[in-house]
Amino acid sequence: MTSLRRDRSPMIVPFALAMVLVCCLNAGSAGAADYHIQVRTILAANSDQGFDPRLLDLKKDLIALNYMSFQLLDTTGVTLSPGQTGKVKLPGGRVLLLTPVGVVGSKIDMKIAIREGAESILTTRMRIENHGTVIIGGPGHEAGFLTLAVTANF
Repeated sequence: MTSLRRDRSPMIVPFALAMVLVCCLNAGSAGAADYHIQVRTILAANSDQGFDPRLLDLKKDLIALNYMSFQLLDTTGVTLSPGQTGKVKLPGGRVLLLTPVGVVGSKIDMKIAIREGAESILTTRMRIENHGTVIIGGPGHEAGFLTLAVTANF
């Protein structure tokens, strides 16, 4: 019996080391910081359009803005690494710039800017909980205002 274990042990050690290496490589790639950001562009207005049913998960937060109607105009997703800037086109030739800085506690630290051509309309920095959403009031558009719902997953 003892000789049988000696015969297997040279095979077990390389196998075990290979498994540890595979686990470490997988953990390294899973630990790479990728932030999945979803931006919903919403038109908030005082019209008779009502409340878009695709926005029901945001209803409590949106109705606090004191507008009568909310319509989803677009949904865009971007995946970013720390320091990488993602661009989301907004109506009216505007662009939303999103730059994750890193994670602080359980929140992503994010630089957010809205530009219209070379002009900066909004520049801010905020922290968003994992799977959390922040609502940003944007510029005027048509008969209302753009409202952005930014959701972060990391």
